[in-house]
Amino acid sequence: MIWSIAKNELKKQLKDKSFFFWLLGMPILFIVLFAFMFGEVDNVTYTIHYMDEDETEMSEQFLSAVEGSEVFELEKAESKKEAISLIESGEISTFVFLPEGFEEKLFEGQANEVEFHFDGVKQDNVRPVQNLLENIANGFQEQKINRMITQYVDDEVEQDALLEPPVTIDQTRHESEEMNAITQIVPGYTVMFTFFIIISMVTSFLKDKESGMLARLTSTPLNKYQYLIGKWIPFILIVFVQTWALLGFGYFVYDLYLGDLVAITVLTIALTLTTTGLGLAIALFSKSENFGIMITQILALGGAMLGGLWVPMEIMPDFIQTIGLFVPQYWAQQGFQDIMLRGANFLDIGLSVIILLGVGGIGLLIATRVFKPFLRDAKS
Repeated sequence: MIWSIAKNELKKQLKDKSFFFWLLGMPILFIVLFAFMFGEVDNVTYTIHYMDEDETEMSEQFLSAVEGSEVFELEKAESKKEAISLIESGEISTFVFLPEGFEEKLFEGQANEVEFHFDGVKQDNVRPVQNLLENIANGFQEQKINRMITQYVDDEVEQDALLEPPVTIDQTRHESEEMNAITQIVPGYTVMFTFFIIISMVTSFLKDKESGMLARLTSTPLNKYQYLIGKWIPFILIVFVQTWALLGFGYFVYDLYLGDLVAITVLTIALTLTTTGLGLAIALFSKSENFGIMITQILALGGAMLGGLWVPMEIMPDFIQTIGLFVPQYWAQQGFQDIMLRGANFLDIGLSVIILLGVGGIGLLIATRVFKPFLRDAKS
């Protein structure tokens, strides 16, 4: 009887052509859109407009230092007045002006100002340029100190000792070679859209109740657990396939590194049981389809925002990061990123799996508690 209900439910869902759009079409559309918008974020460049009034060897050396990194590009401005006007209108973000006499003052050891004009609203574009200019200025200062030491200290050993920095920083960067915007976007939207299966579950259960089918089933030997399991199984299969299809799309289209496939499978099963377990509870608790849709949207979109599915949790405020620990989406996303970025296996993601299964278990417990009132409404 369970398999008969499951088979019938699966056929019913697959007959609805719009179901495939919401299951795969919409999430793929979001993935493609956001991958297009942010997929090249690692290759971002900052354009610095400039004007060199001095046009000497040292001013050219300064500008060469600015353009020495692939991240920064120089673009010559027509005039200082025009560049400032463009900043004020928001058309450009930064402008560097090297005044006449730059080289002369540099050699004479006089105070030497390089003008830096910027748009205060566009701090994300300004700050990297600001840091670069400060580093270049410090580099010129070091050169000046070196010349003075060489001029006034004859002993080479003493020169080396004075020029040797008292503290050096040994920097080692540790991160996965696979880290990029795609490892945030694909698993993030995959997790988010699995929760929208709850809308289909709400619709299916309410149709059974309103059509009288559920009332008729009560006159058969079928017990409530058989009915719930029979209705539950198709949605488990659907979400499992949906998750793998979206991750597979990321793998084949964007070269997404999946990591340990066993760990991915374990986490996918846990996520599937979580979304469908909560779906059972919401479907049986909902008095109307609109109410069920509202709860689903709050859960799916609110959880996506708080759980770090849209943007990395690390850049969110501390209080949001704390709240995020209480939504299942956070643990699903954390698990996927641990596998894809940190080489985690299924044992390493144990905490994420346990919490997801716990949330799914709570959903199932609520579903069994509210099934009697749901059944009573169906009979009446």
